Amino acid sequence: MKFVTRFYLLVVFLLGFIAWQQTAIAQQLSVEQLKQQKKVVLGQYLKYQSLEQQVDIQTVVERFKLVDWQSFTKDVAVLPYSQQAYWFYFDISNSSFTQQSLYLDYQFPLVDHITVYQQDSTNGVVEIMDTNLSQSIDERLLPSADFIVPLELAANSQTRIFIRIENDGLVQVPMYLVEQTWLTTDKSTNSFWLGAGLALLVVLSIFSLIVYVLNRDVSFLYYAVFSTFFFIYYSAATGYPIEFLWPSHPAISQDLSMFSLGISLAGVCLFASEFLHLREKVQWLHKSAIGLCVVFAVCALAGLFLSHYQQIQLQVAMFVACAGFLVASGVYVWVKRYQDAGRFVICFSLITLSCALFAANRFGIIPRNIVTEYSLLVSQFFAFIVIFEALSSRIKQERSQRLKAQLEALHHYEQFYDIYENAVEGHFTTTVDGRLLRANKAFCDLVGYINFEELAHSIENILELYVAPDEREKLVARAKEFGRVYGFEAQWRRTNGKKIWVSINLRFEPKTPEGPALIGSLIDISQKKRSDKQLQFLAAHDSLTGLLNRREFERILNEALIECSQSKVKHTLLYMDLDQFKVVNDTCGHKAGDILLRQLTDELKDILNKQGIIARLGGDEFGVLIKNKIGDDAFVIAFQLKQAVQDFRFVWEGRVFTVGVSIGLVELNEENHFIDEVMSIADTACYAAKDKGRNRIHAYTESDEDVKTRHNEMQQVAKINDALANDRFALQAQLIYNMQQPTEMLHYELLIRMFDEEDNLVPPGLFLPAAERYGLMPSIDKWVINHYFAWLQHNPLHMAKVGKCAINLSGPSLAEESMQNYILDCFDHYKIPYNKICFEITESMAIQQLDATLSFIKCFRDLGCSFALDDFGSGFSSYGYLKNLPVDYLKIDGSFVKDMLVDPIDRAMVKSIYEVAKAIGMETVAEFVESEDILADLRGIGINYGQGYGIAKPMNLDDFVKKFGRSGRFEMGS
Repeated sequence: MKFVTRFYLLVVFLLGFIAWQQTAIAQQLSVEQLKQQKKVVLGQYLKYQSLEQQVDIQTVVERFKLVDWQSFTKDVAVLPYSQQAYWFYFDISNSSFTQQSLYLDYQFPLVDHITVYQQDSTNGVVEIMDTNLSQSIDERLLPSADFIVPLELAANSQTRIFIRIENDGLVQVPMYLVEQTWLTTDKSTNSFWLGAGLALLVVLSIFSLIVYVLNRDVSFLYYAVFSTFFFIYYSAATGYPIEFLWPSHPAISQDLSMFSLGISLAGVCLFASEFLHLREKVQWLHKSAIGLCVVFAVCALAGLFLSHYQQIQLQVAMFVACAGFLVASGVYVWVKRYQDAGRFVICFSLITLSCALFAANRFGIIPRNIVTEYSLLVSQFFAFIVIFEALSSRIKQERSQRLKAQLEALHHYEQFYDIYENAVEGHFTTTVDGRLLRANKAFCDLVGYINFEELAHSIENILELYVAPDEREKLVARAKEFGRVYGFEAQWRRTNGKKIWVSINLRFEPKTPEGPALIGSLIDISQKKRSDKQLQFLAAHDSLTGLLNRREFERILNEALIECSQSKVKHTLLYMDLDQFKVVNDTCGHKAGDILLRQLTDELKDILNKQGIIARLGGDEFGVLIKNKIGDDAFVIAFQLKQAVQDFRFVWEGRVFTVGVSIGLVELNEENHFIDEVMSIADTACYAAKDKGRNRIHAYTESDEDVKTRHNEMQQVAKINDALANDRFALQAQLIYNMQQPTEMLHYELLIRMFDEEDNLVPPGLFLPAAERYGLMPSIDKWVINHYFAWLQHNPLHMAKVGKCAINLSGPSLAEESMQNYILDCFDHYKIPYNKICFEITESMAIQQLDATLSFIKCFRDLGCSFALDDFGSGFSSYGYLKNLPVDYLKIDGSFVKDMLVDPIDRAMVKSIYEVAKAIGMETVAEFVESEDILADLRGIGINYGQGYGIAKPMNLDDFVKKFGRSGRFEMGS
C-alpha cells in the first residue's frame, strides 16, 4: 500500500514538473510552429484573469500590465463558476512575408457569451466576434456548435488575441488554433463519429420499443425510455449535436439536459427493478427504485427553475444516487445468485465509470480525450448488447415455457373434452333465449336422445324440456343477477313423455364467441326426490300406526291457532288417552300392544273419515284436530271415537281384551295463542276424565275447576324443577311435645317450604300435590335429607340436644331403588347418628307398596333409625295392616283430634288407636293439638306426644334452635 502511494506521488510530481517546463518554455506562439503541428492547444499559451462585468476591452488594454494575469498548468483547464467575466489572451507572431489566415476554435458549445478581440502591433483593437448561446447557429461567423473565429495575421507582425467569456457555470477552456484544412477534416471526422454514436443510441431506443411491442416485456420499454432521454441528455450536455438537432435554439440545451437526465435516471431505475425482478425477490429494493424514480422525475421538473450552476450540482447528486442504487442493487442480487445479476453489474458499472470520466473531465479533474468524450456511447452500446442478449435468452426461455404450457393446455383440453363428453353429469351450453349450442352425451341420454345432432334437430329451444316454462325464466334471471346458480331444481319432460326432476348448476357468461351464453350442468334427482318425499313422510308420521306424529300435529295445530287469531274461526282439539292399554302390554307383550294400536287406529281413521286430523302423540295418547266445528258437533265426533274404542275387541292367542279411552275436549278460538298452553289444557282435561272414572269425555270450560286445578299443578311442575335447580327451598321445624314425660331432648318434625322467583312463599298445599302427582317427591326428599344433614353437621351443639327428628318420606321415594343408597351415603358423609332420625311414612302409601316399605324399614331400623306411621286412621284397613308394619310411632290423623272435645266418636277413635298402639308396643303422636283443653284431654287418655299450633308453630331451623335449643321443656302459651 505504501509503495502504491509513493508511486502515485512520484507520478503527480513528474506530471507537474513537465507541465511547468512546458509553461516556462513555450510562452510565444508562432505561425511557423502552427504550420508544423496543424493544430495547437492554446492552454499552455493562454493567460487569464476574472474581472468585473463592466470592464471593457479598452480598460483591459490600457491597464494590461496592471492585471495579475495567471497561467494554466493544463492544456485544457476548467475554471470555477464566477459571477465575473473571464478574460484570456495569447500572443502570436507571423515572421513570413505573406499574410496568414488561421482559426481560433473554442470547443465549449454551451458557454453563455464569448467576445474575441484582435490587437495589432500599433495597439489597435478590433472586435472580430461577439456571440452568445441564445444566438442561432446560422447567425455565427461559422455555422458550428463550436465557437470558431477566423484570424488574419499580417506579414511580419505580432498579434495579441483577447477573449472575454461569461458563463452561468463552470468554464472549460478547450481552445485550439488550427489551419483551415485541418479544421475541415477534423470537423468532418468528429461529426461522423459523433453522429454514428448518437445514431446508435437512437437505434437502440427504437429497437427496444419494437421488441417491447412484439413481446410485451416492460423491461424493453423502460430501457427505451432510458436510452431515448440519455441521447437527449448527451446531446444537450456536450452541445456538439445542437447544430443538427436544435440549431435555432441552442440555449435550451441547459434546461433540456436537466430534464432529460431526470427522466433517463427514472427510466433506468424502473428498468433495474424489472430486469432484476426486485418486485418478486427483494421488495425493499423495488420500493427504493420506485421512490428514486419519483424523486428524479420531481427533480427533472424542479431543476428547470434553477440556475445552470445549480442544475449541474443537482445533476451530480442525482447521478451519484442513481449509480449507487444500480451498483448496490446489482451486487446484492448477484450475491443472492439471481439470474443475470452479474451481467447487470458489469454493464452498469461500465456506464457509471463512463459517466464519472465524463464528469471528471468537465470539472477539470482529468484531461479531455477520446475516452472521456465517447466512452458514454460505447458503454451504452456494450451494455445494450449484453443486456439484450440476457433479455433475449429470457424471452426465449419464456417462449419455450409458453409453448410447453400451450402443449400442456392442449393436452388438458383434450382430457377435459374427453371428461366433458363422458361425464356422468349432463353438460350443456345455450344462448340466453334458450337455443342449444352444445351438449354432451350424458345430457342427451338424460332427455332421451342418441346424440346432440338428433337432440338439436328435435328440440329448437331448451324451454321445451321444462314442465313449467316459467321455471327457466326464474333460473335465467337469477343467473344474470348473481353470475352463478347452484342446485336449482326443476321438473323436465323426456322425449317419451316421462317426467323427471333435475338439479341444475348454471353460469352466465356475457362474452363468448356466440355472444352471451349460459353454461350449465345437471343431474337426475328423481330418485332423490322420491327418497325425500318418503323421508318427509317418515318425519311427519308415526312409524307404527302411519298417523301423523306429534311434531307434525303440533305444526298443523299451530297453523290452526294462527288461523283462529286472524280469521276468527273456531276449531276443536281432542286429547285421547287409552284406558287399560297397559294390561295388554303387560299380559301379552309389546308386540301384541303394537298390533292393537295398528288395528285400533284403522278403526279411528274410518270413524273420522276426513272430519278431523288424527295423530299419535305418544305411547297410547292421540290428538285429533276437528276444524270448523265446536260444541255439540265436535262432541258427537268425540263420542263416536269413544264408542268405537269401547266397542273394539282385541283377540290375542284366544284371549279377548277390551280397552277404553278418556278424552279431553278443548275449543280453539282467537283467545288461544300458544300451542303449549292449548296442549296442556287438553292433556289436563283428559286426566280429569280419567279421574272421574275413565272411558269418558271431559269438555273444558273456563269455569272448570278440576281442569284448572290439574292445570295449576302442571304449572307447578316447572316451578318445582326451577326451585330445585336454584335452591329455593327452606326447612322448618315443628316441636313434638312429650306430654307424659317431659325431657330436655328435642323431638320435632322437619317441614319443607318453597319460594317462587319473587321470593314469595308458596303454600305446601299448592306444590306438594303436584310433586306427588308428577313424580317429583323423590327429588324433594333427597333435597331435604341432604340439606338437613349438612345443617346438622354444622351445628354440633344442637345435634347433641336432638332426641328425634322426624323426616317425611313419600311413597315414590320408598319405591325408588336408589333412594336407600342415597340416604345411607348421606348418613356416612355427614356422620349423623342413626338414632337421631325418625322417618315418617303415610299410611296410604305404605299399604299401596307394602313390600318396598317393609324392605326400607328393615334396613334402617337395623341401623338404629325409628319410624312413624303418619295420618293413621284415614285409611280403610288401618288396623288390618298395622300389625305387619314394624313402626315405632303412630301419628293419629288430625281430623280426629281437632274435634274430639265436641265429637264423642272422634274421641273414641283417638282412644281406640291409643289402646291398639299400646297393645302392640307403639307410642302415639296426636296431630292438630290446637288448644290447652285438647292437650289436657289427650294427656288424660295417655297419648304420648302432641303436635300442633297449640303447642308450637313451625319455624325456621335457626329460630327453632334459639327458642328451644337451651331447654327442650315446653310450657303451654310459651
